[in-house]
Amino acid sequence: MQFHLNGFRTGDPTVLPANSTAGETASDVDVLIVGCGPAGLTLAAQLSVFPGISVRIAERKSGPLKVGQADGIACRSMEMFQAFGFAEKVMKEGYFVNEVTFWRPGEEGEPLARTERINDVEYDLSEMPHVILSQARVHEFYLEIMRNAPNRLEPD
Repeated sequence: MQFHLNGFRTGDPTVLPANSTAGETASDVDVLIVGCGPAGLTLAAQLSVFPGISVRIAERKSGPLKVGQADGIACRSMEMFQAFGFAEKVMKEGYFVNEVTFWRPGEEGEPLARTERINDVEYDLSEMPHVILSQARVHEFYLEIMRNAPNRLEPD
């Protein structure tokens, strides 16, 4: 890593300088996270940027999630992704849910009929949209943050 005048650092600004103790395998850690689901990865990504906190995240599965299990992303989750810096990626790749349509069976053997159509998100609830994107893809965004953070955190 090279530093230049006025603190400018060459290279990818999303890759933070590595913690000198990053990558050490220690049996004693400050925080042990069990599970690489959305909650575990959110916490791990957040803690990975603090070099003074030793963190390990463990998962029983042999590798990262391949297929999403919960692909709908609420506005509030999008706001959180904005804080992590990857909301724009999610919006670029995701499907925006703008409205919901309700269908009911018709009377006495009639085919299905649309009965109602409403906005998916209440007006002014959030500046962020409700989107659909594979949960596996969102996990990749978290893993990228963890790999580029000072602790260079990888799941065990």
